[in-house]
Amino acid sequence: MAQIAPFRGLRYAADAGPLGDLLAPPFDVISLEEQQALHGRSPHNVVRLELGQTLPGDSGTVNRYTRAAALLREWRERGVLRQEGKPAMYLCRHEFHYDGRSYTRWELLARLKLEPWENRVVLPHEHTLPEAKTDRLHLLRATRTNVSPVYCLYRDEGREMEGLLKQSSVAPPEFEVPAWREEGFALWPLTDPAVIATVQKRLEGERIYIADGHHRYETALNYQRETGAGHIMVALTSLSDPGLLVLPLHRLVRDVPTPQLAALREAIRQEWATSLIPAAELDRLIATPAPHRFIVYGLEPGKLVVMTPRDVAALRARMPGGVAEPLRRLDLSLLHTAVIHGYLGIGRKPEDIEEALGFSHQTDEAARQVDQGAYRLAIFVNPTRAEEMIAVADAGEKMPQKSTFFYPKVVTGLVMNPLED
Repeated sequence: MAQIAPFRGLRYAADAGPLGDLLAPPFDVISLEEQQALHGRSPHNVVRLELGQTLPGDSGTVNRYTRAAALLREWRERGVLRQEGKPAMYLCRHEFHYDGRSYTRWELLARLKLEPWENRVVLPHEHTLPEAKTDRLHLLRATRTNVSPVYCLYRDEGREMEGLLKQSSVAPPEFEVPAWREEGFALWPLTDPAVIATVQKRLEGERIYIADGHHRYETALNYQRETGAGHIMVALTSLSDPGLLVLPLHRLVRDVPTPQLAALREAIRQEWATSLIPAAELDRLIATPAPHRFIVYGLEPGKLVVMTPRDVAALRARMPGGVAEPLRRLDLSLLHTAVIHGYLGIGRKPEDIEEALGFSHQTDEAARQVDQGAYRLAIFVNPTRAEEMIAVADAGEKMPQKSTFFYPKVVTGLVMNPLED
């Protein structure tokens, strides 16, 4: 089954600057404003590799990918980045806060042997888009380096791995970043062959589930066909980890013609039990999720339309034939079948969804986007539980696009994986 291995990671040298100035989020959550801010944070910030700026005059031979490759070579030559002397796995303690609570999540960075989807060793849970894969492939071809890890989950029902990894963290970490964007990190390189062998043996019988990074994984499969490179850097977290937090990704609908709004109101009235709640009550409702309940903002002025289905089975019966039960039972499957594809007429292809919808895990931000006219409607949803994601993946299905938001994202820049040692 899954095969993981240590690697000689690329890491920032101590004199490259304060590590907190060198880190960045992964490419897919960096806004244009944040990209500019990160570039200004340090001349060595990893965003220059992960998501460099597009400049006037860029061409097929001079562009942000070629600049990333040149910078990577320069940083290695100057000692800004230094490669580990011997292979290691890297244990990361990731501390963060959310909604007034403190969390600690453990991530193990290692190389994972690439497996095609059909082998059922590494499993996806969502569809990908061609544009993002093309972007990541250009970067991988240029740098021949995994700049950021794919975030993955594994089962640890007996919590053996948890005990093993926490035992490895008894010694002081090699370095700590106590305050980066309200998150903290500590890193332990694991180089003991006995510890590495134990971790490998424990995980070799497990399936690996991609939580975040589907585009990067599929890009690595494409790159493997070109070059034979057979592994990718991943950050692994146990499904039993108390710090594993999944947030809902609320739906934002871009364009709804006024006549269609009337039809939408009527369709909801006929098939859903509804109530109108003042918009000021949104946070309270979000804090108390209820099965099959959705909240629409922007349909009635100043009000939230709280809707629950009158007949769940009848709405589920509209799903395409052959849909496996774990996917059929998802709240988001119900929403997409009845409202997104049904009442709103948005196509089922990932590119149709990408064109018609936006997504946000921030409740206030989603409502503000509607207030400012950037979107017509916001539909607030319940979080998808990690175990629901696993059940869908095990059934060989894929959930509606953007069904999960594992919070926070795995940071970019702690360790990088050169594919050619």
